Amino acid sequence: MRHEGRIEEQSRTVPLSGPVLVATDLGPGSDEALRQGHALASAFEGPLHVCHVMPDLLTVRMLFPQVQQRDDAAVQDLEQHAADLVRVSVERLTGRPPRDFRAAVVSGSPHSGILRHAETMEAGIVVVGAGSVAERVVRHARSPVLVARPSPRGVVLAATDFSDSALPAVAAGAAEASRRRVGFAVLHSLDFEPVMMGTYGGAYAVVPPFTPVDRARFREETRRALQRALALVGAEGATIVTDGAPATAILETARTLPAELVVVGTIGRTGLSRLALGSVAEAVVRRAPCSTLVMRLQAG
Repeated sequence: MRHEGRIEEQSRTVPLSGPVLVATDLGPGSDEALRQGHALASAFEGPLHVCHVMPDLLTVRMLFPQVQQRDDAAVQDLEQHAADLVRVSVERLTGRPPRDFRAAVVSGSPHSGILRHAETMEAGIVVVGAGSVAERVVRHARSPVLVARPSPRGVVLAATDFSDSALPAVAAGAAEASRRRVGFAVLHSLDFEPVMMGTYGGAYAVVPPFTPVDRARFREETRRALQRALALVGAEGATIVTDGAPATAILETARTLPAELVVVGTIGRTGLSRLALGSVAEAVVRRAPCSTLVMRLQAG
């Protein structure tokens, strides 16, 4: 249970930056995403980018050009109407004048349209309301993703398992707590559950020989490692060491504190492996009682 090698890699740099892209479906679930995206863009002193994805309603009709022209005109009217609705929504929820945000209407499936626009404009962070689209965006995005939910006023909670992919979460959590002017806490969960070992004759449980003394020692080592992580990012905060499955521990701690933001890390990959989001991050994104920020460590 020694974490020094991993912890020493922690960076002091602020990991979040603009441009900020907010995805909106123009429904009530997007209101919180617009509010939180507006706050981030204001902190970065940059413009707010907002996109709405329209489905591909009409297909190309090569044999009937006159019908295609009519369909193109209908699509343009729909896009203009959607753009007007986006502008009204942004002004109503953020108070920004039109010159302080950029609205775009793109086509495709919701998550693919958001991802394509984020990569085109080189978004520093994507903000989206909670739901199935958010889960797909988190799974595939190259940039950090903030899944915005209405949240209680509380602390920022960063979870770490001391792996490389968790390191950016500590720095991002500290930066967000400072920006929001709230408390900060870092959490690691020690899983002392029995390990199931497979054999040719079946499966049996192997209980690790963790005595109460062992468990107390592991908790103290872990707490010191969390304190070093805080020191390396130049932050102050509480250190929380819990027992049990990591996802469950994060969710229960977020409810108890309470937390207004949970920050987790995962590895962003290229190719088909980008489909694999860590199980802990996925569970937190899906079930968190507050907003969730997913930080990515890029890997090949």
